[in-house]
Amino acid sequence: MATSKRGRPTSYKPEYAEGIVSHCSTGASITSYAAQIGVCRDTITEWGNVHPEFSSAVKRAKAAAAAWYDLKAREVLETGKGNATLAIFGLKNFAPDDFRDVQEQRLSGEVTVNKVVREFVDSPNTNG
Repeated sequence: MATSKRGRPTSYKPEYAEGIVSHCSTGASITSYAAQIGVCRDTITEWGNVHPEFSSAVKRAKAAAAAWYDLKAREVLETGKGNATLAIFGLKNFAPDDFRDVQEQRLSGEVTVNKVVREFVDSPNTNG
């Protein structure tokens, strides 16, 4: 028995792979690209799950956006002109492996842990 596909046909086009990289190379977001082509952000994620070339393009697009914010941050440092906060925000979000706040918490001293256990016991059937 043949299986039939359900749902609406995809509106994915192969040219979207390069389009997203080009769009994000100006610092724009993946969501911004979704809006530009008239789909929701979840559709971009779905296309990435189904089309390996698009998944790769999304990763390149994120790197391109991070590079744009990196350039803007360096321009602020060199010239003193521009919005350093916006550049930092972009870098932390588009390149979190390279730009992130590191917070470390250490506990010292004695720690008391209370354990609560709930058990459900079957009661015998008294109705015969």
